[in-house]
Amino acid sequence: MTPFLWFSLSLRIIGAWTIVTGLEYFVSGYNVLQGFYATGLSSWANFNQGIAHLAIGLVLVKFAPMLAAMVYATPTTQRPGPEEETDVT
Repeated sequence: MTPFLWFSLSLRIIGAWTIVTGLEYFVSGYNVLQGFYATGLSSWANFNQGIAHLAIGLVLVKFAPMLAAMVYATPTTQRPGPEEETDVT
């Protein structure tokens, strides 16, 4: 695999992990709303954090090749120059 494909794959893995952590925020917010856990933070902050994590994760998963292309420049092919003439005597 090329470095570009590895980077694109790693962006998707990070995106999937971000989605999982976003779901954890929703579970924490649900627990606070149900009274299973008391915290000084507002439960709505957990839901906002969960939405942000889900949005970032989905963008990373969906647009990983485009984001990787922004980081990795497209390889330019060098055109062969004019052949140097050699004297063969």
